[in-house]
Parts: sequence; structure tokens; C-alpha cells
Amino acid sequence: MPELTRIVEEVAATKTPRELKRNNEIVAVLTPVKTEGKQQNKKAIEETLALAGSWKELDFDDMLQQLDKIRHESKPTPPLELDL
Repeated sequence: MPELTRIVEEVAATKTPRELKRNNEIVAVLTPVKTEGKQQNKKAIEETLALAGSWKELDFDDMLQQLDKIRHESKPTPPLELDL
């Protein structure tokens, strides 16, 4: 098991996946855990929640008029084409 521990430590340090082979055939892949993305997601959620209520002081009718104006002045988004 010391060999596996060394490989795990290498993957964690280099943040690079490592293929494990037997008889020149890949039998497994060790992939580093991406903790940065989780932290960024948590931060994004916190920032979004902090915005809750930030529009409460806007005049509702004025806001609706501005949104309607933006909607009519903007080019429509082209439809998505999915290759399924």
C-alpha cells in the first residue's frame, strides 16, 4: 500500500489525474478533488443571497417599465440547438 499512498499524494500535489494500468491497460483513474469550485459556489450563493431585498426601495411600476423597455430594445436570443 505505500505505493498507492505515494500516487495519491502525487495526484493531490500536482492536481493532475493519474491512470493506473495493469498489463498496459488502464484499470482506474485517480482524479484530484476540486475543492476550489465548491468554495467558489458557496461564495456565489452567499453573494446572491445578500442581494435579496436590495430592490425593495425601487418604484415597482418604474421598474416594470424599465424592464419592458430593455426587453423590447434587446435583440432576441437565438434558439438553442442541442445535438442529442
